[in-house]
Amino acid sequence: MAKQSTQTLALLNQLAADEVETAMQILAHAMQQLEQAERQRTMLEQYQQEYQQQWQLAAQKGLKADLYRNFQGFFSQLELAVRSQNAQIEQCQANVQHKRQLLQEKQRKQKSFEVLITRAKTLQAKAENKRDQKMMDEFASRAKRSRL
Repeated sequence: MAKQSTQTLALLNQLAADEVETAMQILAHAMQQLEQAERQRTMLEQYQQEYQQQWQLAAQKGLKADLYRNFQGFFSQLELAVRSQNAQIEQCQANVQHKRQLLQEKQRKQKSFEVLITRAKTLQAKAENKRDQKMMDEFASRAKRSRL
């Protein structure tokens, strides 16, 4: 009976380990999405800085009203894109945090099974030692009786 319990716990532990592995892969994917979003933001900010420098150079030379409106309109769109990208990054960060918490829960669950397996094995070893000791005591008792 104890062996069956240990085998059941081992199976549950393996299933928990599989869940941990899956959760790690999901977390890695979420972290990749976060990194990609941060790279996109960096590219947008660099483009925004370059565009702002071009605008300043053009403004020093003098701009027509329609070009000025176009520059300002495009620059506003860039600012909006950066803000939108920042919001996406915040969402990705929240997702990464959530996936990290899920992973930790799965790891705790797996650790619980490992502890239960260790306890079951310890109890099983104690029971075997007790059984062995009882057999040794009986053997010694019989040996003593047979000598007398």
